[in-house]
Amino acid sequence: MDYRNHQDYLINEQQKNRGFKSDHNYTDDEVVSLGAWILILILTAIPIVNIITVLVLAFGHDNENLNNYGKAALILMVLGLFLAMLTGGCSMY
Repeated sequence: MDYRNHQDYLINEQQKNRGFKSDHNYTDDEVVSLGAWILILILTAIPIVNIITVLVLAFGHDNENLNNYGKAALILMVLGLFLAMLTGGCSMY
């Protein structure tokens, strides 16, 4: 699109961001802050909450870095669950 002035650009950005609820949403190429990474790591350390966090990161963000982290964490969780089931968990047989 060809923006003739700054006002047209702002209106377009507001229309694009209208559906988002949080105060800050990371765009595709924006660097994720250190505080955000620390919060993500804390949330993924909490049982049950980690599954929700990973699913939201994998499928609910516009930022490619957060999407890739979420997908990688989800793959590792599924792989770990599969290996635990394959080896019998902590069986004493």
